[in-house]
Amino acid sequence: MDVLFGLSASIPTVLWILLICYIVEQIGIIERHSLRSRVPGVLMNLAQVYLGIALIVPVAQLWNFLGLGSVMRIPLWSWLSPFGLVGYSLQWLTLVVVADFLAYWRHRAEHKWFWPIHAVHHSPTELHAANDIGHPVQIWFSLLFITIPGSLIQFEGPGTPKSVAFFVALLSYYIHSPVRLHFGPFRKLLVDNRYHRIHHSLEERHFDKNFGICFSIWDRLFGTAYDPAPDEWPSVGVAGLAPPRSLTDFLSLPARVGRVSAPQAPCSDEPEPGHWLSSATSSRGS
Repeated sequence: MDVLFGLSASIPTVLWILLICYIVEQIGIIERHSLRSRVPGVLMNLAQVYLGIALIVPVAQLWNFLGLGSVMRIPLWSWLSPFGLVGYSLQWLTLVVVADFLAYWRHRAEHKWFWPIHAVHHSPTELHAANDIGHPVQIWFSLLFITIPGSLIQFEGPGTPKSVAFFVALLSYYIHSPVRLHFGPFRKLLVDNRYHRIHHSLEERHFDKNFGICFSIWDRLFGTAYDPAPDEWPSVGVAGLAPPRSLTDFLSLPARVGRVSAPQAPCSDEPEPGHWLSSATSSRGS
């Protein structure tokens, strides 16, 4: 299992992605944020990588030692490799789709069961790529929901996991950017910044919406999609919770979440009335 895949990226990769997003954020600006205001977020991103690796390596080594991945592995690359470039492309797309599907459910679990940790990500009131921060402990959730299940599928070929990780990371930073550049009608399939901003909204009607990272189809399939109006650009953050401004704030913020007056509501398992799942869930009883 690649310890870093789906969990954290190298320092140069993070810096390159933040640079790319910063350049994009100077084009078609909706909100202008100073370079100085981005510094804490950049430092927290770097700290997240270092501390995340320190937290995950022992657990990953234990998983490798147990060897369960090699026992239960689905030989996807063995099936697709005879098809050459087409097979490689199908494998790459499969990995993106599988990783994003697993990330969707990790994200919902973070809202339902691990909100004090995930609140670090929601705390910034200025949303841009540098503020796409997350508490280092979140790396354990990624291990549980994404990396371990993903290790049961054989993904090989030139640079497949790393190229997918770069693509997913780039998109996950971009969707926090305050720019006019968006995907328009392709939002029915892909997540863009306007779609994801709803997820960070302070407005209660937006709570528990738009959990997808790459694809919006999971939200549409499981009843958590909210399509923003063309002029919908809500304020973001967590009510009563100040965003971290130092490494100490960053690491200790989960302890403050229980003391805020009105945090974002934790995720509900119930679909919206009228959604195709609602008839099935209504039969469960109380």
